[in-house]
Amino acid sequence: MKPTGRCGAVALVVALMLAGCTGGEDGATGPTADGETTLVPTPAETFTGAPGTAVYTYVNGGLVVTVQLDGNAGTMTVDNGTDGDVGAPDVYVLDAVDGHEIEGEVSSAAPVAAGERATFDLTVDEITDAGNIGLLVLLLGADNYGAFVRTG
Repeated sequence: MKPTGRCGAVALVVALMLAGCTGGEDGATGPTADGETTLVPTPAETFTGAPGTAVYTYVNGGLVVTVQLDGNAGTMTVDNGTDGDVGAPDVYVLDAVDGHEIEGEVSSAAPVAAGERATFDLTVDEITDAGNIGLLVLLLGADNYGAFVRTG
């Protein structure tokens, strides 16, 4: 096939794909099993709780860590369902406005043994509202475990 023929085939496939996509401001549409089109809701952030409060969760391989914040203070619960001990917990935040790093402070942080659960007090001084948190990152000992997911 000549190069112009390949380009034409690609353009035809793209045009057919675009012709099948319809949508509006209220959400996307998609075909149903009987060939009719139905409105599919657009995903939205739906967090409950008072303004300034937030719940973040980290789950991986038996390790579940939950942070509950009200303003700049809250708690961190480490449920170590793994076969090994984990280091003392800590966090840092990437600010939602400009991305600068903000260190958290976990009071009386200590390693959590395999199969154990521990709760610690947590403060992030520069954060006055959970809406200012761009990314919350879990540290255990010297290891960076990655980002939490906001769950509430």
